[in-house]
Amino acid sequence: MNVSTDQVSSVEEIIEPVNRYLHNPLAAGFVQLLKGTSVTPNQVTYFSVFVGLVSAYTFSIGTLQAFFFAGILLEIVLILDCVDGQLARAKGCSSDLGRLLDGIAGYVIYLSVLTGIMIGIDKEHISLVVFGLITIMRGIAYDYCKLTIITTIQKGYDGSVKEILDTYLKISKNNSTLLKIYYYYLQLQRLIFCGYFTSLGKFVGSEKGNYNDCFLSSTERKNYQKKIRPLMVAWSWNGVDLPLFTLVLMSLFGVVESWLFPLVCFLVLQFIFIMVYHRTQT
Repeated sequence: MNVSTDQVSSVEEIIEPVNRYLHNPLAAGFVQLLKGTSVTPNQVTYFSVFVGLVSAYTFSIGTLQAFFFAGILLEIVLILDCVDGQLARAKGCSSDLGRLLDGIAGYVIYLSVLTGIMIGIDKEHISLVVFGLITIMRGIAYDYCKLTIITTIQKGYDGSVKEILDTYLKISKNNSTLLKIYYYYLQLQRLIFCGYFTSLGKFVGSEKGNYNDCFLSSTERKNYQKKIRPLMVAWSWNGVDLPLFTLVLMSLFGVVESWLFPLVCFLVLQFIFIMVYHRTQT
């Protein structure tokens, strides 16, 4: 679940630069056109899935021209991914369901696009699989750190902990499959960063009582933000949209096949570095 742009207004250092300087401003223009219409944020999400699947099919054709147009379509998807959230806030209709749909839609699109590329170039399969895995890992880790850092700075507690408890409480009232998927997504983040994982069945007996908020004072939050700022900047370059935007540029210039392996090596090394750096800072 992505944290809203409104929530990160005071901690912009953690927003991915490609979104801060390119996708968010472009998305804002579309939101101005749509906010007075009957178009809903979820409809924008569904449309982005459609465009993403068309992009995946176009990639599968395998020609330079097809990759060029597929790259344009993928860039449209990245912009639409910013539009739905901004539109929800502009219309005052943000919802947990909408954020869940947005997150699921993103993974469906990205995996479809990678499958299309794999079919289109009929080689570099290992590089594409690693690209997919490292992009997913970046997404999981970036979401966790973004939520944790922002809520600690703005509210004085670890938002990832509260998010798990809130999701568990929602599941106890509404046995939703989407909420269960999100719960285990949160637990996967916790496994990566904290080293432990709790299933739904064991949560109530073993951990529910331990999820107490530990609030920081205003001074402590300011000191934390000052100390953590370099880490926030580092994480801003380790999200999902940098590799996908790079893939767009490679498609437009017709160099996907020749640049894919170096890109994968860079992404893997970059992710290892940020994880080590994160450990040293936290």
